[in-house]
Amino acid sequence: MEMMPITDIIVQNKYLRTNTNVDTLIESIENIGLISPLIINQENKLIAGGRRYSALKQMGREEVPIIKVDEGDLKEELISIDENLVRKNLTDLEFENCLRRGKEIYEKLNPESVEEITIKDLARPSKKKVVEEELNEEMMAQTEQAEIRTFVKDTAEKTGLSERAIKAAILRDRDSSHSVKSARLNGELGATQANELIKLPQDIQEEILPYIREKASNVVKDLVKEVQNVGAKEAIEKVLAKDPLTTDFKAIKNTTKRLNRSLVKVITENRFVDGPEREDALKELASLKSSIDELMEFYN
Repeated sequence: MEMMPITDIIVQNKYLRTNTNVDTLIESIENIGLISPLIINQENKLIAGGRRYSALKQMGREEVPIIKVDEGDLKEELISIDENLVRKNLTDLEFENCLRRGKEIYEKLNPESVEEITIKDLARPSKKKVVEEELNEEMMAQTEQAEIRTFVKDTAEKTGLSERAIKAAILRDRDSSHSVKSARLNGELGATQANELIKLPQDIQEEILPYIREKASNVVKDLVKEVQNVGAKEAIEKVLAKDPLTTDFKAIKNTTKRLNRSLVKVITENRFVDGPEREDALKELASLKSSIDELMEFYN
């Protein structure tokens, strides 16, 4: 480790997190010092430690501790990605993109680790399969058998995420259409809905997207199945033929039935209580009554 003037460090790296709040990090550095130095390459370009760099700059440090590496472009990019994945201060889409790109680089540097990821990897394993996999892992650990270290296994250990979650994230970045990614960025779709959509070609994703924005995951799942069975055009026609209010009123009916059963039980068994739960329940009931009155007035 050596010291370098902070003004000599070049910050030109799309993976660096230099625009986030670093107040807590500054407080940590002031209290216990800087634990990890900045990582720069032979051209003085910062490749890891964007938030630490921002914190030190805001603190007015003229010289900062650095470690210089000379690993080549791919390895240095992987170092930048690796720090981002461990820090987890990314949006979901950024995180998924880092995972996909990280896998590409890792496998270029380690050709023996190439692992094909397909949509089948999203399927949840049965309990029997889970037990078998756990037994196999235990036996391998006991016998110390050599195992090829894949990017997914390596990342799972570093991040604490399951291998299935990592594979799903890579698939979402690789197979989602541009509009699907935009819809997720705007909060119109979640990862679960995207997991269903990527079962379809990207052009079909684009075609059905207007009909499933902000829809529940089970609705998206059903539509994707319909598309696979009868094609996009016929599946969309079926969706349009359905009255969207029918589902809402069905939910109201079922919820009201359950609520009525609970209310009857409380009243007939004299199960009245005092305390914060009672007050909260009465507030919710008052709000519910107001909504019911408004709905009934509309239909009367």
